Amino acid sequence: MRSTSALALMMASLAFGSLTACGDDKKDVDNVDAGTNGGSDAGTGNAANGKCPASAYICENFDNGLNGWKYPDDEHNATITIDATRTRSGSGALHVVTEAGHDERTGTEADPQAIAHLRKDIPTFGTKLFARAYVYLNRASPKDVMGTYFILFSPSEKAFGGIELQQMNSGGFALDDWSGILGTGWNLQEDLTVTMTPNRWACIEWAVQRENETDTTGRAQVYVDGALAYDFPNVGMRPFTNFAVGYGFVHPHGDSASETWIDDVAVAPERIGCE
Repeated sequence: MRSTSALALMMASLAFGSLTACGDDKKDVDNVDAGTNGGSDAGTGNAANGKCPASAYICENFDNGLNGWKYPDDEHNATITIDATRTRSGSGALHVVTEAGHDERTGTEADPQAIAHLRKDIPTFGTKLFARAYVYLNRASPKDVMGTYFILFSPSEKAFGGIELQQMNSGGFALDDWSGILGTGWNLQEDLTVTMTPNRWACIEWAVQRENETDTTGRAQVYVDGALAYDFPNVGMRPFTNFAVGYGFVHPHGDSASETWIDDVAVAPERIGCE
């Protein structure tokens, strides 16, 4: 289970206890088509080469520094900066470096995580939310370890919880669900027809949907370069008001060194697409 800080983890544990495995039920939310959907800059950043719809809550190519982004509550054995070491467009990109040698299995580290994200508040989640980012990994995630890209989080005391999109060593994905909704939990992609590969700029999209604003479950889809990689059923839904983007490992197994660049990030209530 993952949250925004050690305090949030404790709150989640106290409020919800252990989460159950993901069930098989899902609501019949319309599938998002795999085509691209360009648009104009929404004015919340300068993603001129990233294409954002006018409805975008976030449209960011990191050319203006933090530009309203917040650093994590804690830095977990990683650095997160905005620099020009590798960019997809413009003069800046998000640059995450995780330290080597952290291993949660030893039980000797107070904080064995190696992960960092930037965060922004977004309008309260209703029925559809779409995130798009271009990602450059210098390596696949370590074997049996998940690398986290995006987090949607609700800090509300009455609706505390979150979900996050993770990368697996196989190139597939996982959906970590610590929403606290009964019957939901961690969900692993098993169909590896469409995968993520390192050492190139790849377009990753994350679609989170539910039929009605009051539904407590829905579904989440992940696309790579416009192609549907996986459709996660029975995902716990909360009134998410916070979006995070970055990379790193919540449960590292010693081989925790990585370097990742992220550029042209967009979040909107409609499909954003890739160029």
